[in-house]
Amino acid sequence: MEKTTLTNGLKVILAERHDIPVVDFNWVFDAGYAADQFGLPGTASMTMNMLDEGTKKRSALEISAEKDRLGASLGSGSQLDICNVRLSALKENLEQSLALAADVILNPVFPEDELARLKKQRMARIKQEKVRPFSMALRVFPKLLYGQDHAYSNPLTGSGTEASTMAMTRNDLADFHKTWLKAK
Repeated sequence: MEKTTLTNGLKVILAERHDIPVVDFNWVFDAGYAADQFGLPGTASMTMNMLDEGTKKRSALEISAEKDRLGASLGSGSQLDICNVRLSALKENLEQSLALAADVILNPVFPEDELARLKKQRMARIKQEKVRPFSMALRVFPKLLYGQDHAYSNPLTGSGTEASTMAMTRNDLADFHKTWLKAK
């Protein structure tokens, strides 16, 4: 295993395995639900969900088609203290797959129509969380433990609230992206 830090502050950890023709990447950013803007819980997860919904160069459909063409898997997620983007690429298509991942990470445009669609999905998810015992605990417990005004008081499901979901704008997502998805 090799470790290095690039000039822009990005830390790189390399673990090589030459017996399979696949290269996996995991970009980890130092922000998660706890970095959500006060009053807008769920911003981190919505931002990450929207990364591959369109960039300055590609639509969501073009991103999906490019992943399929390259045999690549590209996903993103968020947790309490981190957000991440994962890429699994065939070695023979590595350069093009990395270019696609870079476009998704660096150039998302957060299209209004895709945001509206994901808001509907999020509202349905929140309703489901409110009737499932484990999810209910993940929603309620943080406020009881940390208090209303603590960064860790957001629901540990990452989905935020109905009010925050409906209030969220593409500018909120763009602000989260600009602030947190960068090398330090």
